[in-house]
Amino acid sequence: MTTTPMTPRMPKVKEPTSAKEILPALKTVVTRTPQRNFQEGLSLKRGERVLMITDSTINPILPEAFEQAIRDAGGHVDTVNLEGYPLMENPIALVDEQNTQNWYPEWIWQGAKQADVLLCLAFFKFPHTPQLPFGREAQKAGQAIKARAVQWELPPDMLLNSSLTYPLDVWDAIDDKTWELLGGARRIEISEEDGTNLTFDLTPEDWAAQPRADGEGPSSGGRPYTPGHIFVPFPKDLRLEGEIAIRSLTFGGAVPLTRLTVEGRRVTKVAGGGAFGDTLRHSFEEYKNKTYPGLPGPGSNWISTFAMCTNPKFRRSPSYESARGSARVHSWCLGHRRSGFLHASVGSGLAAPNHKIIRHFDMMFTTVVADGRPVIEEGHLVALDAPEVRRAAERYGDPDNLLREDWVPDRNAAI
Repeated sequence: MTTTPMTPRMPKVKEPTSAKEILPALKTVVTRTPQRNFQEGLSLKRGERVLMITDSTINPILPEAFEQAIRDAGGHVDTVNLEGYPLMENPIALVDEQNTQNWYPEWIWQGAKQADVLLCLAFFKFPHTPQLPFGREAQKAGQAIKARAVQWELPPDMLLNSSLTYPLDVWDAIDDKTWELLGGARRIEISEEDGTNLTFDLTPEDWAAQPRADGEGPSSGGRPYTPGHIFVPFPKDLRLEGEIAIRSLTFGGAVPLTRLTVEGRRVTKVAGGGAFGDTLRHSFEEYKNKTYPGLPGPGSNWISTFAMCTNPKFRRSPSYESARGSARVHSWCLGHRRSGFLHASVGSGLAAPNHKIIRHFDMMFTTVVADGRPVIEEGHLVALDAPEVRRAAERYGDPDNLLREDWVPDRNAAI
């Protein structure tokens, strides 16, 4: 079944008002061991201790229900409620002033040494936050705390959403078909009505350099890609040229239409974008002579991620309009997990010991063609229409329903 992705639609969303409404879902989450990216789970065992960090912006029914679910599973929980950022709503501030910084008080990490699970409801993005005591560098140095750190991103309404319990074999079938269309392609073409237009050539060596997992979760079944977040590599020869249009910051919100000119994988011009465009131009100039790990040369103006997300049931939350701080990020960022989105970023390096310069953005309505075969058509993931994917979905009922992309954002508002 092919959808009409250019027609905006948001499913009717029930907003829970009590911990009791979301408790059944959290009982599943607390005991479940994640088998792939974007599948929430604490893997809690009886007798284990959880340190839960929340803040004043998080809907209080979420920590209340978590506390009950943890205790019902035989665990113990201590809860810390931080002030957070109760007035923060600007998408640029959410990106640059909060979730790329290690903003938790130092004593939090001391408390975490006594826990088996560290559950972070107050938001920051683990892979893009420096100096975490459980991050990659701490692990390499043998200094990581023992607690299993869980990065939480779901607002309460998403606990009632079908994405939480989406059948994994159907999701794997979608991923496998997407990889069949994409993996190993020699030429990638990316276009979008807003003006995105990129074409680049890849070699087998470029594909072989791709990671199997991106640090946010395990691989699945030894597959040669990161499930649910399938990376598109960059050419080693840096021949990536064209234009990119941005309307949405993944962990912040909507921004005015911003156009990036890309030459040799580097952003050489920023047009429009209002305050966001000004922020990019300023930071690109400020850090132009600094060299950062993982980037091919000096500067923070390198395109650093292309990845396809593949679950048709993810969406943004209508609670975004009234949320602030961590809760506002939660209500927005889930949208990038939706099938047909091309998740991208510019930058990645440390600008200071406690601050990263990386801006993730959503490409919502791209057409992606690999060696002449469409992989995404105007924001619709082609794999959802494949006969083998539909056969997998038929085991769970109506495949039209299970494979329907329930949410299609408004192009201008990005929600």
